[in-house]
Amino acid sequence: MTLPFVGDEIVHLDSGTFMWVQLTRFLIEPDQDDRSLLESLIESPGYQHDYASPFPSRGGSEPSDWGIHGRWRIGAIHPDLFEPSTAEAAKAEINAWAKDQEWTDPEYSQPPDVIQRLESIFTLLGSGPVLKLRNPSREAEHDYGFVTGNLGFHEFIVIDRVLRILHVIVASDD
Repeated sequence: MTLPFVGDEIVHLDSGTFMWVQLTRFLIEPDQDDRSLLESLIESPGYQHDYASPFPSRGGSEPSDWGIHGRWRIGAIHPDLFEPSTAEAAKAEINAWAKDQEWTDPEYSQPPDVIQRLESIFTLLGSGPVLKLRNPSREAEHDYGFVTGNLGFHEFIVIDRVLRILHVIVASDD
């Protein structure tokens, strides 16, 4: 079983950084347990994306099976790679990644408009259990996986059973 793709949006960080936070949404049956939802998510065409290409919804078409997710072959991703997290920990990790790069000054901050757009995504972190993907090993990378995530690849899943939505939040770069 796969999860129906609902839509996506992207927040581009400071201009010239090639950093972004991608939100992808899927419809769920709220009575499914977390593991079953993760299994269905991984099989879903909307989850299988390289994050280096535009998302299909921008062109009005349905996602298709890519066989990859981010840097990795999809076969390397499984439910056991997801560990419980919290909304606070996820927000702190994304904020630290967005602010503390080798090229930034210690006083650096993302522009106010970026911070405001990120806050709308951070609000979603409180809508259900949060799971964090432990990234697969380098051996699991696909042929051009090196293109994505040079500054980090941070993925969080939020299961909102009230609204029947599973949110995939990825903070990375290309």
